[in-house]
Amino acid sequence: MSEKKEQDDRPDRTTLPGMIWNASHILDQALDPKCKGIPRQLLEGCKGVAIISVVEAGFIFSGHAGTGVLLARRQDGSWSPPSALGLAGVGFGALFGAAIKDVIILLVDDEAINSFTAMNTVKFGGEVGVAIGPVGREMSGDYNISGKGAGQALSYTFSKGLFAGAGLEGAVLRGRATENERFYGQPATPQEILFGNFVQTPEEKGIEELHRKLEIMRRGETCIPSEEEQKKKEQLRLDADKAGNEAKASQGTDVEHVVASDLAT
Repeated sequence: MSEKKEQDDRPDRTTLPGMIWNASHILDQALDPKCKGIPRQLLEGCKGVAIISVVEAGFIFSGHAGTGVLLARRQDGSWSPPSALGLAGVGFGALFGAAIKDVIILLVDDEAINSFTAMNTVKFGGEVGVAIGPVGREMSGDYNISGKGAGQALSYTFSKGLFAGAGLEGAVLRGRATENERFYGQPATPQEILFGNFVQTPEEKGIEELHRKLEIMRRGETCIPSEEEQKKKEQLRLDADKAGNEAKASQGTDVEHVVASDLAT
């Protein structure tokens, strides 16, 4: 599939339905048997997962940016509803180019996810250390990260469905309060979405699929979407595009600036 066609096949990513669809699509890449995968032990022990699509300059606002979702691993082992994210920053280097780059970030410890929920923002290389994660569905031995007590994260970047190996040093991850409110129908902080029972999770928005695929990854298994799953995925894509168009219609041109304002430093 060409880079342009892949971009055209993805739905609008300025609203949560599109970000959820895109996160599920990224997990499809990581679950493909041809992909080296992410060690299940890291998924088993991590405290949260951010799944982001980075886009070329000008898609959302001037400069490189991305949109995505953050999910927390709760104490009972279940995954939380998704909280909307934006990604910006400097020093991305080879991570950015003309094509979409997909990013999975494992928040390894409590300090990493607490840094985000406490401040609604986190800078990699600042509040939270970040390293390129090891690949392979199984990992022998321990993987040590030295952080001198700081929160830690592991990043996995994809280009054309393959691991790209680019780092995220200097990137800024920030919550998108406006989009969370639009999706859940009420104001809610990331803390309330990720760790409370404050919001009611909308049905038929792809969240169940997102949870299912994360569990498959956690077990170290692979998965190729069935024909029925592909049809469902296509319907969710159409729904996400509709949600994006409705948001633009209700807010005019301002919707393009939602991420830009949320990421202002």
